[in-house]
Amino acid sequence: MGRTVIRNGTVVTNGLAGTLRADVAIEGRHIAEIGTVASRGGDAEVDATGCWVTPGLVQTHVHLCQTLFRGLAEDLDVMAWLDQWIWPLERLHTAETTAASARWGVAQLLLSGTTTVNTMETASHTDAAFEAAADLGARAFIGKALMDRREPGTALWGEETAAAWRDLEGLVAKWHGAADGRLHATVAPRAPSAATRELWSRALDLSRRLDLVVHTHVNENQGQARRVADANAARDVHYLHDLGALGPRSVLAHCVWLSRAERELMASTGASAAHCPSANLKLGSGIAPVPEMLQEGVNVSIGTDGAACNNSLDGFEELRMAALVHRPRRGAGVISAARALQMGTAGGARALGLRDQVGTLAAGRLADVVVAATPESADPADPAEFARAAVHLVFGGSDRRVDSVLVDGRLVVSRGELVHGSRSRIQAEALAARAQLLKAHGAAA
Repeated sequence: MGRTVIRNGTVVTNGLAGTLRADVAIEGRHIAEIGTVASRGGDAEVDATGCWVTPGLVQTHVHLCQTLFRGLAEDLDVMAWLDQWIWPLERLHTAETTAASARWGVAQLLLSGTTTVNTMETASHTDAAFEAAADLGARAFIGKALMDRREPGTALWGEETAAAWRDLEGLVAKWHGAADGRLHATVAPRAPSAATRELWSRALDLSRRLDLVVHTHVNENQGQARRVADANAARDVHYLHDLGALGPRSVLAHCVWLSRAERELMASTGASAAHCPSANLKLGSGIAPVPEMLQEGVNVSIGTDGAACNNSLDGFEELRMAALVHRPRRGAGVISAARALQMGTAGGARALGLRDQVGTLAAGRLADVVVAATPESADPADPAEFARAAVHLVFGGSDRRVDSVLVDGRLVVSRGELVHGSRSRIQAEALAARAQLLKAHGAAA
């Protein structure tokens, strides 16, 4: 790998501070320097004139296997949504349809500025998600959904314990550390009650030995939280603590109905929350107590969740929602644009154990970088706009257009198009796979 120079951009080094007009020089996989580097050119150059140069977004909760389901399961709460549509469709997935779904999802993530993603797939065909991330150039943490126990109140049940364990071991052996270290296997029980204690114990032992991320859903729906607490004689986070599942590499998705004691447990163990405000609103689940979590020392990151319950995988739009949704309850300044950007970059990096590698632009960090056009209302020549960089990025909406994306120093999006795949072909294959699944779902209904 050679030298790449991103020239003349307004560089946002991290979410909370540090904006300057500068060039970014990249040597191989890493940022070499940020400053005036015009005296030495690059093997490749990106013109960032009039653009923001930012850390790539880090999303900590996505389901690539659900990309094909966008717009199919509407106006339902999460339990009916799962039982009537999502779980039946996931069980109909073939290796081919899962591959089409994952490629479409990874393409959408990269094109909208997400460079690192933590995903939970379904019980089968998880290789397809790894292959999509490898081929298109994303940094990805991917887990097979472990489900060897029926979760209270749902029809979700995946497979026998032995089969789930064999599949997990095979995925870890094949993919963990693949693609020059861009790919990471995770331990991903679908929910605390979706896996037996035996499977949790084995999976957590594997996580400790290999330092794998532990990824699960927690307290998403109020009724679900009550049923699970009754079945286990403990609320989700307390149950996870009893299992030994809480720690700095634990990512708990949603966290909508946390008690104060659960928040305190997360803070004391270093577990991170993956805040998914759009999905939580769309499914009527509620609004996670993010201001309280931040005040109490919980690391909060951001995820769009799957396209089936958000209808978008755009991480910047999720940052906008995260900055707005808490204001009616806690005041207009409770989550600033800068804080939202920090949650979507450095907060995600911390959750995944990458806090010294991605999420901030600095010499020596991995070169995961996004170049996005400034809104028409922002004059890039005006020094006063520096202080408003996070505001423009988080609230810029359609004016904020992603031009270029680099992962590990390699261009994966250039001039708004994929470098390693055809957007139109990926979409056509996805739509054909979606039609196939819908036909099978109709026949099974």
